[in-house]
Amino acid sequence: MMPAGSRATRGAVYVEFMIAVVPLFMVFWGLMQLNGFLVADLVTRHAAVNAVRAAIVCDSDEKTKGESGAVECATEAAKMTTKAVQSIETTTVTVRGASESGNAPVIAQVSATYHCQVPLMARVVCGGSDSRVIVREATLPNQGHYYKF
Repeated sequence: MMPAGSRATRGAVYVEFMIAVVPLFMVFWGLMQLNGFLVADLVTRHAAVNAVRAAIVCDSDEKTKGESGAVECATEAAKMTTKAVQSIETTTVTVRGASESGNAPVIAQVSATYHCQVPLMARVVCGGSDSRVIVREATLPNQGHYYKF
């Protein structure tokens, strides 16, 4: 019989540690990937709100009048918001309801492509691919008032 502090006991501790540390690292990296995705989702929601606000305010400017000007301003506002997250690769914006007549709800939809960065957890968080599209929408009433700059 070997004493408690012998070489064989220490070797067993190392083996048990190696067995336990692999699942712990998997859980840790999975939480990090999920955290990155949730931050990207939150930023995309905020970009949609910024885009709809920009579409309403920009529509009243002389240079950016009408639907095309609203889309241009909304796209710029959304891209400025999503550039804070480096794992968001592309951002596209669509605007509905921006018109010169007013009193209609303006809807901005932001689609952001999120790139999963942790290889082992990309299958779980991003559904088996390297990237995932996040789509968020925001609506605000136009209220028929045009701002003077």
